[in-house]
Amino acid sequence: MMFIGIVIFLIGLFLVFDFKKLGMNGSCFCKSEDKAMDTLRERYARSEITSEEFITMKNTLN
Repeated sequence: MMFIGIVIFLIGLFLVFDFKKLGMNGSCFCKSEDKAMDTLRERYARSEITSEEFITMKNTLN
């Protein structure tokens, strides 16, 4: 019986540390959105897209 309790505790501990890696809200989606926004900013900085395209794409991501 104590073995089951230890296993459950270790699983819970693993989940807590795993969610900390994903970010404050524990969502992997947030990271992919940040990456997409970073890519969008880079494209705008390199003048690959216009300011109107940047605003439209930014609003789509939000």
